[in-house]
Amino acid sequence: MSRDRPVPPESLVRIPTHYAVGPHTVTVMMAMDWRWSVTVDGAALPNTFETQVEAWEAGVREADRKDKARPI
Repeated sequence: MSRDRPVPPESLVRIPTHYAVGPHTVTVMMAMDWRWSVTVDGAALPNTFETQVEAWEAGVREADRKDKARPI
């Protein structure tokens, strides 16, 4: 099922929302195609997401992965 959505207002596009996740910064932004992108500490994740919540969750998972990969 395709969704015909109007283009979001320019005022909503690319306005980043920043979240502190432990020592990391997760940033979520909406693109003109109504998809959401996410960066963790400035590094973009390769996927886009249908909702802001999905993007935020992916950012939190990536922050957790980085924490676990960090040497003790």
